Amino acid sequence: MSKDTLLEITALAHKGEGRAETPDGPVHVPFALPGETVRVVRDGARAGLVEVVTPSPDRVEPACPHFGTCGGCALQHMALPAQLEWKRGQVIAALASRGLEDWASLVEPTVDAGGTGRRRAVLAAARAGSRILLGFHERASHRLVDIDTCPVLVPELSRLFPVLKSLAARVMPRKGEVTLTVLATPNGADLALVSPARTEPKAVAGLIEEAMAAGIARLSLNGEVLVEARSPELRMDGVALVPPPGGFVQATAAGEQALVERVAAGVGKARKVADLFCGSGTFALRLARKATIRAVEGEKPALAALDRAMRGGAGALRQIHTERRDLMRNPLTAGELDDFGRGMEAVVFDPPRAGAEAQAREIARSKVPVVVAVSCNPATLARDLRILVDGGYRPRSILPVDQFRHSPHIEVVVVLSRG
Repeated sequence: MSKDTLLEITALAHKGEGRAETPDGPVHVPFALPGETVRVVRDGARAGLVEVVTPSPDRVEPACPHFGTCGGCALQHMALPAQLEWKRGQVIAALASRGLEDWASLVEPTVDAGGTGRRRAVLAAARAGSRILLGFHERASHRLVDIDTCPVLVPELSRLFPVLKSLAARVMPRKGEVTLTVLATPNGADLALVSPARTEPKAVAGLIEEAMAAGIARLSLNGEVLVEARSPELRMDGVALVPPPGGFVQATAAGEQALVERVAAGVGKARKVADLFCGSGTFALRLARKATIRAVEGEKPALAALDRAMRGGAGALRQIHTERRDLMRNPLTAGELDDFGRGMEAVVFDPPRAGAEAQAREIARSKVPVVVAVSCNPATLARDLRILVDGGYRPRSILPVDQFRHSPHIEVVVVLSRG
């Protein structure tokens, strides 16, 4: 490790770290901003920030006392307008890496959907001697940071931290961690615990009693619902959806709404729509008010939740045909897309971070006139878009949505059509 060195930060890398160009190649400096002169201690291509000699006009005071240690946030030291513009730039850079640089003018300003706070969090708890730690891991580390507040979460989740720590202690293994997935719903918090510890019936009874006293709506352990005092419902345009324990839900209500509005606008008047990687029906339940939906998903609990919501809202919805299928290994073929109801009029796909390469290739071979791609990873999205473009699709709109304030993550919705 070298002595203190002065560096000029020229850009932010994709993980939100400052990047300095040196004769030895780029050096990444966490918590540094473009335009800053910083004093660092170098360790090869990485460096630790010692002092900000010349601060950027975009530098602000972090809102959280745990920032810098907790790995949950990377950009609290950066003013929000600069964060939003940087995220837009990340989308443009990802597109350019696949030869789609002429799309830059279509990339709209980033929608700020993180201000109301994240309604869903995945926390970890671990034993440290006689103490129980609860929080997020340090950057690039397995060490757990014990936190007592989190300004990026909705307040009702932050207020639960003492209760969550106590509940985790009841199922804590001698070694290892407990994972807690907590979701704020209008009827109270939905808490899903995952623990490798063997839990005795007496401990389970105590767990249930404490959770109910704290007002937890539903409590699950290792995928099994232990008690449901109130249904942890989310409303999908008036239709009640109860997600599976620990199931995926968009991080913020405002982010979900921004995504849904753009997806619906992209689909337009299509009457036959395929919703691929549909999860529990974030898009399908809304689109089914006007269209017949083929909803395909690999996770059985998610499809079961969609099916229950569909039955509950049957009077307001057209048909939703659900299908369990691993679209990574077994994508819907071009023929299936073209044959369903005499041809699909639109396809929506929202895959995990790995993207939907195999499915994109089949869509590119199909005759589907409209495609709406939703992604949480600009890099894999750009790869999949390249496939669609080579198959004859052209972009109509590109919308970045930021529901992960202070992190490098960004959601994107791209609407394409043939010709």
